[in-house]
Formats: sequence, C-alpha cells, structure tokens
Amino acid sequence: MGSTKPAAVREWIEAQARAETPLYDYRGDHVELVTATALHLARREGGDEDIVMMAGWLHDIAKPGLGGSDDHGTEGAKRAAEILREAGVDEEQISAVQYAIRSHVGLVRDSPLDTLEAQVLWEADKLVKLGVVGLLHFVLNGIRLQPGMTLSDMAARIREYLPLAAKIAGSMQTETAKAMARERLAELKRISESLDRELSVLKEVQ
Repeated sequence: MGSTKPAAVREWIEAQARAETPLYDYRGDHVELVTATALHLARREGGDEDIVMMAGWLHDIAKPGLGGSDDHGTEGAKRAAEILREAGVDEEQISAVQYAIRSHVGLVRDSPLDTLEAQVLWEADKLVKLGVVGLLHFVLNGIRLQPGMTLSDMAARIREYLPLAAKIAGSMQTETAKAMARERLAELKRISESLDRELSVLKEVQ
C-alpha cells in the first residue's frame, strides 16, 4: 500500500483542480429539495402554495456557500422583498413570504409558527437534514469542509448527530411532517447502525 495511497490522494487533488464545474452544488440541491418538500407539506396541510413556493426558492438567498450568518433569515427576507416587488408580486404576499423566510432559521422549536406557510417552510428545511438525504449532504459537504475524513470519522459524526436529529424530528408540528420525520429518523438510525457494524472489522487490524 506504500505507493497506492499517495497516488490515490494525488488523483483526488488533481481532479478537484481540473474541475470546471462544482464537484457538488449543495446549496442548489438544498434549495430545490426544501421547496419541493414545502410544497408537498402545503398541499397536504392546506397551505398557500404560491407563498410557500416563493419562500422556498428564496429562503437561503442571503446564505453564501456552505456557511452564512445566523442573521441570514432577516437579510434574506429583505432581499426577497426586493426581488418580488420587481416581479410585481403584491405586498400582502411579499409580507407572508418575508415572515416565512425570517422564521425558517434554527434547528429546533417548542411551538408552531404563526402561519402555516412559515411552519411548512421551517419543517421542510429541517426534514431535508434528516434521513438518507441529510446523510448524503453530510458526506458530500464533509468532503469539502473537513477534507481527509475517513469513513470511521464520518460514522462517529453521524452517531453523535442522532440525539440532535431526534430533537429536530420532535419539533415538527404538522401531521404530515411528523410522519415524514419519524420515518427519516428511523432510516438514519438504521444506516448509522449498519455502518458501525460494517466498520467494526477495522478494530481487528488496529
């Protein structure tokens, strides 16, 4: 293995340097999935689909890249209003979209938001962080944010995330989101346990 590992590492580094497109567009994927999930919730819970769709597409407009500030909800609401006014959207709808965007931040909640549209946007944003989608996003973002992580490192991080994931799932308020969160959390737990079992063989060679 002496020469194999350095060669493999070099191939990854060179591939990244030569790439003319992003290795993965997390933010674009996230926004699309959140919007689709929010619309799914709105249709089943009776929310205004136009408000939800506009809020979904614009909810992270002030969140650059993989980071962003804790205030991206407030700043995003301001930018969204500018965009929607230019598009001719009426002020009542703009106000509803702004409230939803301002309110979507934070991983857990103790009580529902004041409008159904804001609630389903919040829930959609968190549902995307659970289950298989959340796991894939963690792995793909981890490659960028913490290069060099091994599968064992990832397995440990996923295991550590499970208590917070349970709190996120427990924060859902609509019946549709509650059911989706339970299913996704259960799947995430199953995958975590399976990954731990498969990686247990590493202990035999350490």
